[in-house]
Amino acid sequence: MEKDDFLNDDFLRELILQSPSDSPSDDFVARVMAGVESVQQSNPAPKSYTLYIKNITPYLLLSLLLILVVSTSDIPFLNWFPGKYYYLNNLLPYFATLFSGLKNAFSSKYVSFGMLVFASAGLLFVVDRLLSRKTIF
Repeated sequence: MEKDDFLNDDFLRELILQSPSDSPSDDFVARVMAGVESVQQSNPAPKSYTLYIKNITPYLLLSLLLILVVSTSDIPFLNWFPGKYYYLNNLLPYFATLFSGLKNAFSSKYVSFGMLVFASAGLLFVVDRLLSRKTIF
């Protein structure tokens, strides 16, 4: 070490020894506790139902798609699905008759092309909103 370092160290040591130690005032604790008591406790805002619906919607759609695939597939190991024949014999013909009236509305190639563009744009919009974590509505 150089001589200048010794001088600086001695000088700082004397300054520290000569300075009085800091101590809080006598009413410090009372003032701090009074400030703590005056702060009101805030309750978190309740979450809206639309937030819960938005969070559960992808899982609900995935479940419906899985049920549809299992109920209509011809894969042999999926025949264990209870009530599969009820779905095949009763519900699917019902939906076929329900949507048969819509076949005539979409028989035009212009309407079909417009619906295709509209559906793809809507799907891209929804995927963009879901991935960017912005609200859809």
